[in-house]
Amino acid sequence: MSEVNLLDGAVRARLEAAAGRRGKVGLRLSRLTTIGCGGPAAFFIEAASIAHLAAILAATAELDLPWLLLGGGSNLLAADAGWPGVVIRLTGDLKKCRPDGERLDCGGGALLPRAAAAARAAGLSGLEPLAGIPGTVGGAVAMNAGAFGAAIGDLVVSVKICLPGETVLLDHEELEFAYRSARLPAGGVVGRVVLLLRQAPERDIENSLRDYGRQRASTQPAVGRTFGSVFKNPPGGKSAGELLDLAGCKGMRSGAAAVSAAHANFIVNKGGASAADVLDLMNSCRRRVRDSFGVVLEPEVRLLGGIYLDPLP
Repeated sequence: MSEVNLLDGAVRARLEAAAGRRGKVGLRLSRLTTIGCGGPAAFFIEAASIAHLAAILAATAELDLPWLLLGGGSNLLAADAGWPGVVIRLTGDLKKCRPDGERLDCGGGALLPRAAAAARAAGLSGLEPLAGIPGTVGGAVAMNAGAFGAAIGDLVVSVKICLPGETVLLDHEELEFAYRSARLPAGGVVGRVVLLLRQAPERDIENSLRDYGRQRASTQPAVGRTFGSVFKNPPGGKSAGELLDLAGCKGMRSGAAAVSAAHANFIVNKGGASAADVLDLMNSCRRRVRDSFGVVLEPEVRLLGGIYLDPLP
């Protein structure tokens, strides 16, 4: 990437013209992530339509700027020093969901709880297991997010991907969904997603939402800011949470960051935790599991701003 100064008025004006709205300089990433950590982003801009999103991506490509698409911020740990790039968030039409028969057309920026509520109102079932995930539909598709044995990739019919100055439509097979992954074009952003659900009585959907909500509440931290799952489940055998629990990680702390007593694969910001606190705790947990079971856990959380987990042999 080139050394373009994002504080330069002409650079900001180019990005704002592409977005059709004003951006913000130095917005702290701690305000945009569920864990509540992270220093300032050089520039923050929102896209309210497919056309605006494609134009923003074209502008970042033209200016050779680093950029990040930020959804619900539920799987991101940003460095305390911040990040010298462009943070893009979807808004407007790209947060809306529209039912069409047994299909639900969702903007990539729609939060999963909102998508599940729209499905329920239309008498459509299938999203209930994912309703408690604090991320966006687009982010969920990009990582094939799942819960309670269900994954969003199982529901996807097609995805509209935004690239610099253009869009492409990919169907389910082209996306090659796998555990916590999907095959998206390099530099592409999920603009809209079509999900195939099924008709069901609204009362049954509400009961299902309540059941999954109770299960989530009984096994996951009820208070404090958190990512969601920190580490991916290793292939075969025990889950990451089980391994962390057996390794004695529950209750471990680093500064104001702590491993949840409810679920060992959750780290909670107890109030004022730094990214350094969280990263130190992640490293300690990985070492314990490696030393106890010979398993090296891989992060489900993305690290931003030149911070990295310690290498483990």
